[in-house]
Amino acid sequence: MKSYPVIFALFIALLGIVVTILLQSAPGSVSGNPHPSFPSMSQGGDASRHDGITVLGWLFGALQIILFVVCIWVSLCGVKAHRWMVIVCGVAYLFVFTMLMITYRQGVAEAPFVLGFPLPTTLLLFGMWPMAAVFAILYVVKFRSWVYSPQDQEAFENLKAEMSSKGGDHDA
Repeated sequence: MKSYPVIFALFIALLGIVVTILLQSAPGSVSGNPHPSFPSMSQGGDASRHDGITVLGWLFGALQIILFVVCIWVSLCGVKAHRWMVIVCGVAYLFVFTMLMITYRQGVAEAPFVLGFPLPTTLLLFGMWPMAAVFAILYVVKFRSWVYSPQDQEAFENLKAEMSSKGGDHDA
């Protein structure tokens, strides 16, 4: 199956979500309310101010994660045994993001504190960021075996030699 229609469809879906959000009227308190003790400071209010766009926000984030995983999955060499790890990490990343959105929607005021932070913040700091780091570490550590193998490098060098012998691009 060709991957570019999937990537294109994901971009179109992301664009559709952005347009849908932009066409909605702005909810109240979207830019904050004056703080009762410090008038020069604004406070955001509770999570109910996002009632109209919470699902769209989750969908936008979920599609971004799926697009990210698809792009990494496409870049992997032909060996399919490695792709399961990317899929598992992507599902874990999507799960952490979904839990972040659910706990945020329930409200920070009622959220339990974990490691000194409200639960949504803890999920962001110790869930979302490490999941992105796992992808970066896998990509760096496994680049030579998963993405650009020695066989790929040899094929590229042969192609360069063939092009230069035919009078092709000399900048290669």
